[in-house]
Amino acid sequence: MASAKDTPRQKMIGMMYLVLTCLLALNVSKDILDAFVIVDKGLEKTNLNFTDKNEVLYSLFDLAKSVDPVRVTPNWKQAQDVKKRSIELSDFIDKLQKELIVKTEGLEQSVADTIQMASLENKDNYTIPTNILIGNSEDGSAGASRDLKNRLIEYRKQLSNYILPKDKTKVKIDINTADPEHSEENENWELYNFYDRPLVASLTILSKLKTDVKNAESTTVDYLLKLVDVETLKFDTIAAKVIPQSNYVMLGEEYKADVFIAAFNKTRNPEIMVGDYNEMSKSFNGTPNAITVERGLGKYVAETSREGIVNYSGTIKVVSPQGKEMVFPFKSEYIVAKPALTVSATKMDVLYAGLDNPISVSVPGIPTDRLTVSISNGTLTPTGKGTFNVKVMNGTKAEVSVIANLENGEKRNMGTMTFRVKQVPKPSAQFGDLIQSGRMTKSKIETQLGLIAFYPAFDFNAKAKVTSFRMSVIGGGNVSEEFTSNSNMLTEPMKNRLKKVKKNERVIFEEIQAVGPNGKPEPLTELIVKVN
Repeated sequence: MASAKDTPRQKMIGMMYLVLTCLLALNVSKDILDAFVIVDKGLEKTNLNFTDKNEVLYSLFDLAKSVDPVRVTPNWKQAQDVKKRSIELSDFIDKLQKELIVKTEGLEQSVADTIQMASLENKDNYTIPTNILIGNSEDGSAGASRDLKNRLIEYRKQLSNYILPKDKTKVKIDINTADPEHSEENENWELYNFYDRPLVASLTILSKLKTDVKNAESTTVDYLLKLVDVETLKFDTIAAKVIPQSNYVMLGEEYKADVFIAAFNKTRNPEIMVGDYNEMSKSFNGTPNAITVERGLGKYVAETSREGIVNYSGTIKVVSPQGKEMVFPFKSEYIVAKPALTVSATKMDVLYAGLDNPISVSVPGIPTDRLTVSISNGTLTPTGKGTFNVKVMNGTKAEVSVIANLENGEKRNMGTMTFRVKQVPKPSAQFGDLIQSGRMTKSKIETQLGLIAFYPAFDFNAKAKVTSFRMSVIGGGNVSEEFTSNSNMLTEPMKNRLKKVKKNERVIFEEIQAVGPNGKPEPLTELIVKVN
């Protein structure tokens, strides 16, 4: 688990960097300064190589985590922290380089972002770079170099924390911020690197430090990856797999699935083709389509244009370590259906004003807890498992709308169901057991307390109440007396008169007013009771 050795190219660039740094002590020509351009280009190339190498390491880490998340995730999180810190420090050095160019060359920021070192006019200017990096301090503490040094020290410290104590002697985080040992003027790190250094030299030194950061990142991530024994993640079976987001797709939506094989080449993605594959002939019927592969994972997306079961198949082609092509077939299916919204009143096909109207809401393929239900006219009260009580007080219609909250976070309108709103039927008046005009004995008449209102042959448990009525008694064709009640109860005068009724007299209840669930007064049909 020793850190990676420098390549011959990196050694050559490092040697040139040291030689050119020494030449800065001499009054050399611009030809020598231009040589820094060559070194800086080499460092840029090295930085790109490290970036590519590190991306491969992170990809391997992602693969290892997907295979064995319990064992790999702790180290994977540490590698992600290293990546984040490396990006932050590299960005800081980039901004410092741009600042040097902007202020020394007198350029706009947008120009400084794209200009090449070879095109700089003031390569030999050392006053402005020294002022930025060292400042007006004798030790560099007032300049940007001190901030840079502290960041490098903190970065090295954080990365070192991820190296186990037993491995610290073998795995080195190679970022040197120590003061030079053999400086005649007892210079510290800041002065040695940046005091009186021309622009081109300062930029090259900063590029070298970016390379050190990338190298340290590579060393640490490679170490963390080896700690989880990534090479031991072996497979005893190689099989093609298809994992759809859902096998139930609505018409007009996209069917999405992950297609992959349980073997992954570190340097080469498999080739995945989708079409009508015939396993007998080992060939496709028609022309197959290649799908995008990211880190060994095929991303299959298909438009849906018709309902029903859709079958598809294909192949995954990988290259063995010996260079042999290996083909693995796969097949799968999914169902395409129109967006289907079901909203139904469980007792009637209309909504009655003033009542709790039970309805049920469902969308095939989508759990009820992922549905958002609303109503345009009234209120909805959930009663569990896709059922609701709807209350509407007025109007002629109410619209129930449903939004599906899909697993990918998308909200999709599933449609609207319109219900007619009807008023509750007019109730009927009842006196004793009489719900229509009829006969009743005097003894039974004397025991009644008042009138009630009820709904005959109505499926809802709707209630109404008599609020007022007028009573009169007719005998021999003449109206003896008239009485009025402002409630549903018989008044005392009414009760006294009913005790005196005679056979064949008629008791008439009229001008009956009642209030139903909608709160509106309703006139009820008169009720005539003939005394037996």
